[in-house]
Amino acid sequence: MRTVASTLILIAALGAGACSRRETRDTRYERSDADPNSAAHKTGHAAYGMAQESEKLAKKAGEKLREASHQAHEGWKEASQEDKAKKRR
Repeated sequence: MRTVASTLILIAALGAGACSRRETRDTRYERSDADPNSAAHKTGHAAYGMAQESEKLAKKAGEKLREASHQAHEGWKEASQEDKAKKRR
């Protein structure tokens, strides 16, 4: 009986603590002094642009690598067919 009562008290205390939060993450962001001219804001903006550019470059590199691997596979198959033709003669 004691464990049930203590469990209920613990749940009630945690629930009451969660309900009494004064500000949420959204209100905290709205309240913050987000200065678009600050160094942190500019750094974040530049980092985002660099990440987007890196994503584009990685995609292009992946396409070139896929094309090169396809060409290598075709060369491999061609060399294999030539080797089989030499063995038949």
